[in-house]
Amino acid sequence: MRHFGALATGLIAAASLACSGLEEPVGTADSAPAAAATQAAAAGPASATDYDSIANMYLFYSGRGHDPSESQEAVALAVANNDKSMVPVMIEMLRYFGNSGVLNDTQEALSAITGQEFTGPSRGWHGWMAWLGRNVDEYGPPDGYLQWKIDLMNQIDRRYGEFLAPAKQGSQINVVEITWGGVRPDGIPDLQNAPVVSADQQDYLLPSDRVFGVSINGEHRAYPLRIVNAHEMANDTLGGEPIALAY
Repeated sequence: MRHFGALATGLIAAASLACSGLEEPVGTADSAPAAAATQAAAAGPASATDYDSIANMYLFYSGRGHDPSESQEAVALAVANNDKSMVPVMIEMLRYFGNSGVLNDTQEALSAITGQEFTGPSRGWHGWMAWLGRNVDEYGPPDGYLQWKIDLMNQIDRRYGEFLAPAKQGSQINVVEITWGGVRPDGIPDLQNAPVVSADQQDYLLPSDRVFGVSINGEHRAYPLRIVNAHEMANDTLGGEPIALAY
């Protein structure tokens, strides 16, 4: 199993990640959004009277080389139309935008639409993500959000796009709560069939050490937390079955 521990899912994981952001602000990577996304951005809403959430999502961010002034226009339109569906989009980009003007406008727009305010690293991204997880039913994203998110994640690593693509057929995980953990795929080396010693031969465990105990088909194994913790995933074979232990 590939190590996608860098892509965290769920409210708790999303709210607890170290927020390091991209090595460079989004928009400097070597990938571009899909052709349809580019067309949507080019045909961005001209005024509040013909406002469209999907077009505004791409006006807010459409990929490499995106014009910050378009992001600011999109923010203003979202506020003018009290567009709650833009809230997940704006929260997502708090982590990635490198333009302070856009970040300030985005933060003010989020407060104007939601009545909430969060501070901290990445303009309060952790607080916003935790809040969004509790209120996603009211602040669901625009149609086409998944493809927009795939285009965004592809700029970090195209394997993320491959990982998210099956969600187009349906997912038990709310894609709004899927977020980058700050490391590219396989950036943290997993354990692969680690050497095993019997309990009476080991000399490195302390009485207070925690272990993950696994039993399959009459075979038993203990994976020490302080070893697994550094790798986040252990791939092994136990009881004749391939297993993946993720932590």
